[in-house]
Amino acid sequence: MREAFLDLGLEQGLGSFDERSFIEYIEELPTLTPREICEQLEEHGYVGQDEPRRSMSLMAFRHIQRLRNIHLRQVPVEELPPKSNHLLVGPTGCGKTFMIETLFRHILNIPTVLVDITTYSETGYVGQDVSSILTRLLYAADGDVSRAEMGIVCLDEFDKIASGQNNAVFAGAGTTKDISGLGVQRELLKLLESATVTVPTEFSHSSYQQHLLMSTANIPFVACGAFSGLKLVTHLFNKEASIGFHAQNSAKAPREIAVSYDQKEMDQTRHFQQYGFLPELIARFDRIVPFQALSEETLMMILKRNLLTSYKREFELANVHLVVDKSVLDRVVGHALKRETGARGLRSTLAYLLEDAAYEIYSEPDIERVEVAFYDGKLHVNVDG
Repeated sequence: MREAFLDLGLEQGLGSFDERSFIEYIEELPTLTPREICEQLEEHGYVGQDEPRRSMSLMAFRHIQRLRNIHLRQVPVEELPPKSNHLLVGPTGCGKTFMIETLFRHILNIPTVLVDITTYSETGYVGQDVSSILTRLLYAADGDVSRAEMGIVCLDEFDKIASGQNNAVFAGAGTTKDISGLGVQRELLKLLESATVTVPTEFSHSSYQQHLLMSTANIPFVACGAFSGLKLVTHLFNKEASIGFHAQNSAKAPREIAVSYDQKEMDQTRHFQQYGFLPELIARFDRIVPFQALSEETLMMILKRNLLTSYKREFELANVHLVVDKSVLDRVVGHALKRETGARGLRSTLAYLLEDAAYEIYSEPDIERVEVAFYDGKLHVNVDG
């Protein structure tokens, strides 16, 4: 347990270490089994994705156990498996980032940051430096370096840093820099390993700002991405593997956005290489977890349990009883399926359909009940005073 302020040589300041307090913090971490963690996710409103939920619950359990073994039981680190990085692949709106945020920030209560990796660039270029991801983690830990070094980093929109297709680069012959893709991938290689990184203590490009050393040995990284088009890549590989004159007449390439993947497709590093990723970066992820496109039934459950409940509560606070007919719910779910936006599309559609109802009840103080329904091909809002 240590900190080092490199530029200013300070021994006290941000993140000064209190060993007793840190041990107490580790002792107070939730002692939940993987099954209990999985059930907690559902209690926090997470619906569907049974297999990914089991996988990530186990990953979270192992992370907490690893911390307890190292800091409470004094087990030598070399006797334990290393920290585990996970890559979550699935269509937009299927619950990837929501799972990470709920699991680590709300259930386990450990420092957690969700960053949009597309806003980062290679060191020396305009944009956020990749090392400042750990600065965000330091802030999430209230400046406590020891707590930050056991937190979780979620790299959202990970698929958007795919580089252009350049076989020479993947063969190791590329010498030019690609600040939007390949360069960021190179920078991430070190972070995902168990490395000691120089981290700025504030978000600034000034060369006079404070820096400290942070170890990523106990910081699992979870990358999330829709990987739109990856199904096409896997299809082309399978097509090339076909032999014979009729290979070109094999199954048509999928054109849907909300596609589902199986584990066999995730185990092929070459698919990600063809998509635009360094093989060694993909190899940094011990587990690649495929998420499924949400079904109509699952979307309806999310709509009823999470979104509709919150809107009813808002209207209830205005002393109005909100009734939403099943025809409206069917329209919301159908629209999300048609647009292939998953759960992300439910909120915008529901908000739009409840707009007239909200306008009426907030304009007329005597309204006690409002009902929204679809019939005769139109949306109807009926109010009772």
